[in-house]
Amino acid sequence: MEEKTTIGPSDSLASEAGKNSEGVVVPASGPEREAIVKRLKLKLDLRLVPYLALLYLFNALDRGNIGNARLAGFEAGTKLSGNDFYNALSFFYFGYTISQIPNMFILKRVTPSVLVGVTMILWGICSTSMAAAKSYSGLVAARFFMGVFEAGVGPAAPIILSFFYLRHELAWRAALFYGSSTFAGAFGGLIAYGVATNLAHEKLAAWQLLFIIEGIPTIALGFITIFVLPNSPESLERWFVTPEEKQVAIERSRSGHNADSSLIDKRQLWAALKDYKNIFTCLIYIGLNIPLASFTSFLPTIVKLMGYTEATAQLMTVPPYACAIVCVFAMCWNSDRTQRRGYHVAASATLACLGYILLISSSNIKANYTGACFVAMGLYPIVPLMLSWVANNNVGHTKRAISIAMLNTFGQCFATVGTQIYKNKTAPRFFMGYGVCLAFTVVMIVFSLALSFVLNRENNRRDAEHGTPKVLSSEEQQAAIDGGIYDNHPSFRYFI
Repeated sequence: MEEKTTIGPSDSLASEAGKNSEGVVVPASGPEREAIVKRLKLKLDLRLVPYLALLYLFNALDRGNIGNARLAGFEAGTKLSGNDFYNALSFFYFGYTISQIPNMFILKRVTPSVLVGVTMILWGICSTSMAAAKSYSGLVAARFFMGVFEAGVGPAAPIILSFFYLRHELAWRAALFYGSSTFAGAFGGLIAYGVATNLAHEKLAAWQLLFIIEGIPTIALGFITIFVLPNSPESLERWFVTPEEKQVAIERSRSGHNADSSLIDKRQLWAALKDYKNIFTCLIYIGLNIPLASFTSFLPTIVKLMGYTEATAQLMTVPPYACAIVCVFAMCWNSDRTQRRGYHVAASATLACLGYILLISSSNIKANYTGACFVAMGLYPIVPLMLSWVANNNVGHTKRAISIAMLNTFGQCFATVGTQIYKNKTAPRFFMGYGVCLAFTVVMIVFSLALSFVLNRENNRRDAEHGTPKVLSSEEQQAAIDGGIYDNHPSFRYFI
């Protein structure tokens, strides 16, 4: 029998054998189906997940390379003064925020490959153009529009993954995807080190070369993405999967509440906006984005004060991100294994709390660097955990897309706070900044545990009233969606 979970019927398939338009019949259970599912997931794991991870790697590189550029003389080269650098960081989040919900509606009208590919090309152009920035105004324009276009790939990824994977398979795959953003922090430091030591140029400064080297590949990858990124199980190519594997992929997608018949369902829009779960997750994500956005603000300062040369300082930005990568994979793997999200969010936030306590309590620069490592290890796993949690607990394309867009919109609105809390302060004793971040990590712990409690109580109530969850066919799921029931269906069980 294909793997199932006690969490709910969305992880189960219809009880009858599936048949596609070509007359291919696959069994509903048994060793033959298990073998087909295993081959299908292996193929998806080797193609879809790594490709999405590669896209997000360049997304994160282009977003965060301004921190490495700062260590390479960026402020002097662009004639920035005072708080100009921190203000420029904020404009990225302004653009990112206003584009969240519009991008989710665009995703319903165009294929994911087109949305992701085109937005990659456009933000790659913005990133590359920063090499030509000569003033604060030019920098602000480039950062703002880069934020507008980068909003196309990050929020779309959980939607794309939910088309191909079941609920209890999402967090680990999301970790591989979003973990690439953590890897980008380490990889960006290595690239900056290589530029600073090996690519000296008479006409172009190191920071200019950095933007060009990381921006041009993004543009090229955007063009490739339009043609190679899978859009749905129905679009999987013959050279990639057998007819039997394609049919199983379609059935799995439908069993994951991906059976919407309408392009944009306004009832799902309002259901997402009114859902108490989404209010909780938005509060948690606000608590995450303030410290997460500020991390790239204070890490270069700590590294610079350690007294290293410019090139070595770039290299010293790598270890915190390397530590975070390990935690991202470990937390998300265990989250899928135990089918628990909120407890892992709380555990990760606790680790970040320890880092901020160390930053606040010690004046030793090496202790501050260790604290920064703990902060990275605690914050970065929460991104894939939260996006998987929201995707798990919202039924229907539109409701799921709007819920993820809400999460990112509110989170990124408050990310601008994270870019401002360290300005006009004495480095590295950013007491107010560290204190604000510590307070919001506590907010994450409180609300993630509270939401887990509420969802667990609701699951228990449904068990008591309705008994064992019924396995729903795709037709029954469609009827529940068309009837406006969504995740309130008696046979639905929440991930806690």
